[in-house]
Amino acid sequence: MKKIVLSVLVIGVLTVWLISKQPLTQEESDKESQKNSSPTEATISPVRIDSELIFIPYWNIPSPGEIPPYETLIYFGVTPDENGNLKQDAGSQNIERFIRNTSSENERLITLRMLDSETNISILENKSAQETLISNTLQIVQQFGFDGIVLDLEMSVIPFSSTQEDITSFVTSYASEVKKTGKKSYITLYGDTFYRGRPYDVHTIGNLTDGILIMAYDFHKSRGEPGENFPFERDAEYDFHRMIQDFGERVDRRKISVIFGMYGYDWTLGDQGLPLKQAKAIPLWEIEKGYTHCDHRESSSLIQGSKENRVSADSCILHTDTNTKEKKITYTDSEGYSHELWYEDRESVEVKKKYLEEQGIGSIGYWVWGYF
Repeated sequence: MKKIVLSVLVIGVLTVWLISKQPLTQEESDKESQKNSSPTEATISPVRIDSELIFIPYWNIPSPGEIPPYETLIYFGVTPDENGNLKQDAGSQNIERFIRNTSSENERLITLRMLDSETNISILENKSAQETLISNTLQIVQQFGFDGIVLDLEMSVIPFSSTQEDITSFVTSYASEVKKTGKKSYITLYGDTFYRGRPYDVHTIGNLTDGILIMAYDFHKSRGEPGENFPFERDAEYDFHRMIQDFGERVDRRKISVIFGMYGYDWTLGDQGLPLKQAKAIPLWEIEKGYTHCDHRESSSLIQGSKENRVSADSCILHTDTNTKEKKITYTDSEGYSHELWYEDRESVEVKKKYLEEQGIGSIGYWVWGYF
């Protein structure tokens, strides 16, 4: 009887050992790779911000010598049609002016603006269109002497199950072809990528490209309810801390640049504190110039829609939230409607920059030239 028990135990141990030697599935392999390559809090080395970039839009190109000393200037940009041909719009027509008014001493990148979801889906489903688009964009890069491309591939529709695979396949081709030319490839990703489950394989994309530009703004959408541009710290919802943790676990932090949106959204509210229409985007300089008369208050918690944050018709109050670090202006317009205006400014950016340095991220940027 003892021999039988011993044999069973030996067979069981051998079975467990053999199972442990089986190859990992792709999903298990990805998780193991992320775990082994992701720095722990103890291994993160603080850095200093040593690289700053700025997007320069085709509709507001500065005069020569007007741009402050940013290391990288990103032209925004060119856009494709569904066949991968670049549209001959103002974005294409102003490239030469951007090059003429900036210096080759700076790193100069060009943005491939893929902002229309329907067009993007058509391109993602068509290999020929992808090849045409990549080839056409690289011709522009070579012709005007750009140092690389920033792929701004934005998807605002509910994706099909294959969308993530299609995006990864396209980015693979894009990064590979750019690398052959000796230029650099970058990609922008939403700051709320993980919070809203957007269809991007961040770990793979981070390995494929030379860098990821995280758009740390628009957490609250212009068509949604009022709230922060991107909250620094919140008790219940997603915030800047968790965003950095999510990206930092999947991407080499030396490849990460965090982009701040230097503007705000102004929501017009009804009696229930809900928006009556789409919020209006207002650049930071206009906010700072137009609301200097507001009373200033600090709060540890700005509860959206709460009665204590509503103001009388003759009031304009500038609130600074000590948790989210962003500012909110509440006021009543000449027609009697209440407003909430949330925005990022230099003070909130400084707090976030300090945190990025602590987290080993030394590159930041701004959207957009002319907003501040």
